[in-house]
Amino acid sequence: MRMPTWERKVRVFLCVFGLLSRERNPDYRAMCDLGESVSCSKVFTSRWGRGFGLVQFFVAKDSPLNQPNSVLGIIFYTLQMGLGLSLSKKAAVFLVFSSWVSVAGSLYLACILAFVLGDFCMVCVSTYIINFALLFTNVKRRRAIEAMKEKAG
Repeated sequence: MRMPTWERKVRVFLCVFGLLSRERNPDYRAMCDLGESVSCSKVFTSRWGRGFGLVQFFVAKDSPLNQPNSVLGIIFYTLQMGLGLSLSKKAAVFLVFSSWVSVAGSLYLACILAFVLGDFCMVCVSTYIINFALLFTNVKRRRAIEAMKEKAG
């Protein structure tokens, strides 16, 4: 059983693009800062830029557990890339589950972006699109793996 070439290419592209979307130094002005209401820096340095704005309710704001969302993204995309190399049914299920979690997080952060911060962040929106595309890819993959397992056994 081999992974389809299209899936490998799509997965590598999405995960690498996701890994490149990372937080900057708080004093850094992102190249995608185009104005007052189109500012990635404003979003990354807001309280929602770390631990989804939720972790600080459980640990100190400067706790090592309250990591920037970009660190969580690096972990997520690395897992997606690594587990995407496996053709096991368990890996496929985990990929779909973790994709649903990332989509839920994306929807939450999109609402914060639009309704709380009143901002548009190109990096954020592209990350949301990547997460939806990974969900689609992972659901399709899981179905294909299940079909292959049924044919084989």
